[in-house]
Amino acid sequence: MRNSLITLAVSGALLAAPAFALAADYIANAGEIVKAANWEKVETITIELDDYSFAPQSLKLKARQPYRLVIKNVGEHDHYYTAEKFFRSVAWRKVQTPKPNGGEVKAPFFTALEAYKEGGVVEAFFVTVDKGTFEVLCTIEGHKDKGMHGTITVE
Repeated sequence: MRNSLITLAVSGALLAAPAFALAADYIANAGEIVKAANWEKVETITIELDDYSFAPQSLKLKARQPYRLVIKNVGEHDHYYTAEKFFRSVAWRKVQTPKPNGGEVKAPFFTALEAYKEGGVVEAFFVTVDKGTFEVLCTIEGHKDKGMHGTITVE
């Protein structure tokens, strides 16, 4: 669990510097969107990362809806859930690892989320903003070619 938090913290810290240069690529009023969302009506979607697949492989989401995306690694290898363009198109509330030993990271956006092998879990809370179809893949060498890819469509 602590390693998951460290990975998230490092990812958030690494993104802080580029965020200034990429501000035009991010949702400017994300804080307002997150605050206005009805988090009592959050929809939870679970993605299982296995060797070598995402289940489900593709998602269909509604614009302006708050979501809790639970990424669970049920495989024997570490895996990434990378959807950089999608992650920049949503208003982030936070990313966390489960309680009681987890933690959370708040950042303008993320490029990838990693769930460690054999039970790693990461939870992402966001509101969809931009409509479109976005690629998602595992960026570990060879994993995409073995089937770890899909799409996220926001309508």
